[in-house]
Amino acid sequence: MTVGNLVAVQQSNVKRLLAYSSIAHAGYMLMGFVLLSPAGLKAILFYLVVYLFMNLGAFYVVVLVGNATKGEDITDFSGLGTRAPFAAVALAIFLFALTGIPPFSGFIGKVYLFAEVLNRGVYWLAIVAALNSVVSLYYYARIVKAMFLEEPRDPSALPVPAVPRAMLALLVAPTLVLGLYWEPVARIAADSVRMLVF
Repeated sequence: MTVGNLVAVQQSNVKRLLAYSSIAHAGYMLMGFVLLSPAGLKAILFYLVVYLFMNLGAFYVVVLVGNATKGEDITDFSGLGTRAPFAAVALAIFLFALTGIPPFSGFIGKVYLFAEVLNRGVYWLAIVAALNSVVSLYYYARIVKAMFLEEPRDPSALPVPAVPRAMLALLVAPTLVLGLYWEPVARIAADSVRMLVF
């Protein structure tokens, strides 16, 4: 968690930033693994599902912007909120979910992981993970700030074709829905763990 986040803080290339943040998220998932409990494994499976949508979505927007602007630096995302509002809002949702802010799915994923760590009395690990979440909020917020609070270097519109828009919608929907209605996925994760354990 800590290595991934500290390296991500120093990145100005958004794709590299997301890659290093993926290392940090692997660290979050390992919180559930080190406990070696059914609840810990359930938390990992649930987190993997929600992480799939929010991470794929974030990388997808970066690819779309990179193809259109020929750049992946944070400055290439300046003013994206006015140039491509749908893509900018989608990326903001994915980034807030990755941070673990409610009501997005990443929050529920982290709740399951943190709850099991606290239930097992590994308080120091919960504190380290919470501090790492704060660090991740800082570097994700830099991207959101660039998109919505900075002037674009090129004010022309950045059209997002219908198929990529549909793909983004398919990734945004579970990122939002699983933050509000997560029980079916949590139940499937618990059933899968029972099958593995027994």
